[in-house]
Amino acid sequence: MDISLEELEFGHFHLVLNLLSKCTDDYLFIFDLELDEYSVSENAVSRFRLEDCQFRNATDRLKEVCHPDDYARLVDNIQGIQDGIVTEHDLEYRWLSKDGSPVWINCHGQLVRGKDQSVRYIVGRITELGRKNIMDNVTGLYREVKLCSDLTKIQKFDEEMDYLLLIGIDNFREINEKHGKSFGDQVLLAVCECIQDCVGEAGLVYRMSGDEMLVLMKRKEIGQIDPAREMFQRVRRKLDANISDSGYQHFLTISGGSAYYSEEMDNILKLIEQAEFSLHQAKVNGKNTYVKYDVGQHEIFLARLDMQERLRKAVEDDFHGFELFYQPIIHVEKRKILGAEALLRWRDDVLGMVSPAVFIPLLEDSGLIIPVGRWIIKTAMRQCLEWQKQDEEFRININLSFIQIRKSNLIKDIDDCMRELNFSSKNVLFEITESGELEEGGTTEGILQNFQRRNLNLAIDDFGTGYSNLRYIKEMMFDLVKIDQAFIRNIKDNQYDYLVVKQFTELAHSLNLKVCYEGVETYDVLQCVLELEPDYIQGYYFAKPVSVWEFESKFLCKFIRL
Repeated sequence: MDISLEELEFGHFHLVLNLLSKCTDDYLFIFDLELDEYSVSENAVSRFRLEDCQFRNATDRLKEVCHPDDYARLVDNIQGIQDGIVTEHDLEYRWLSKDGSPVWINCHGQLVRGKDQSVRYIVGRITELGRKNIMDNVTGLYREVKLCSDLTKIQKFDEEMDYLLLIGIDNFREINEKHGKSFGDQVLLAVCECIQDCVGEAGLVYRMSGDEMLVLMKRKEIGQIDPAREMFQRVRRKLDANISDSGYQHFLTISGGSAYYSEEMDNILKLIEQAEFSLHQAKVNGKNTYVKYDVGQHEIFLARLDMQERLRKAVEDDFHGFELFYQPIIHVEKRKILGAEALLRWRDDVLGMVSPAVFIPLLEDSGLIIPVGRWIIKTAMRQCLEWQKQDEEFRININLSFIQIRKSNLIKDIDDCMRELNFSSKNVLFEITESGELEEGGTTEGILQNFQRRNLNLAIDDFGTGYSNLRYIKEMMFDLVKIDQAFIRNIKDNQYDYLVVKQFTELAHSLNLKVCYEGVETYDVLQCVLELEPDYIQGYYFAKPVSVWEFESKFLCKFIRL
């Protein structure tokens, strides 16, 4: 609930803030949005990477304490509040402790408005989510602090133990949002009772974070290959029976992940991390399933995290190691290289050259594709301008990620870059890969219409193998269709592929759209596709993606024999 500025007395606020902080484990704060000043209770300075409890230029200074991957979310929330789009400050994200380790916090603040009704202050508290109580008030189970104590005791006194089984309620956030927290607590309690009934006296059950509960099984069950799986199935069957008995008034599923104890373990607390990873894998695998810990999969996961961190540092270091390669695009009628598609490459100082199929999904998962995408647009346009000095008709194709489209102000980024470089829209074509993600939330259509209004050329990439939304073709949202190489590669020997490409091409041409064939790799395939009269051709027969200097020396201003 918003509070007006007149309702508060701010004369001695900082003094009161520090006095109140002595009565709570939370950290209290006030954020003056107008002056960009921040004040937090003094005990936060000793805990987090803060030099002082009061500082100016707060939006920038908070970057020092905020986890790099979470800073953008904080800034977006603050900007949204100032713009009147966001009506509350309630975020879960990470701050950095004094030693640099991440600490999950919940930052909840009240909005304080001035006389003009604009938000002047955010006043609230910061709670460390990692501080666990010994007992959970909802389920009556012991919390993680007690679990760690019990595990340490088991290892110290060589007590009997078999495995940990971590069970999570699928889509629990949606359950809370739809039915309310009170109902969510009832669901937690119901699942807890199912688990306790199945475990009985053979083990202990703990409440972990969020929707998760953990089984510590002491008694080893002889003769079973994976007793944790059997326990999970037992819990799921009991839960399903309860749901059936209630007449399916509410339906839910659970996922599980296990980790087995070994006497060779140097630190038994690693079992918790292993069980958490296994549950994460179960969720990734589609939920409503069970996964046993696999050290190989965990190592792959950790390697991905390491690579993601290396990518983040590369972006921070002025995009160190990133480079654009260029693949020629052939204008069939003119028998000339029309332009090139800009393709991202990355060479890490330790890992060496990394495949785009590996690092680009990591850029998308982390959101780093947004700053990298801006860098690609500017770098490609600058290079195009250089090549236009020799060929004024030269055009550059730039790929766009669905993350850029959905989560950044893409049109503004493009407009700003073109304005800065004095770059003409006729010399660039943006490629969007068709996918189901582009359909989510109805975002795509509005973006595509904005491209049309600004006379920005668009191509639908990899057409025919993805979402294949012909509505976009029908409504003329694209200027060019790129037929996926999966249809082109075997077109000479596969009549079905030939007919599909032929029909796609005729449909596009009937709608005054241009067509480009990707994946032309041999002379025979080239001669076959020329019969279908595409507008452009691209593929390894002419060239693989190459560096700037190689493209200049081999392909710039060159005519092609077809």
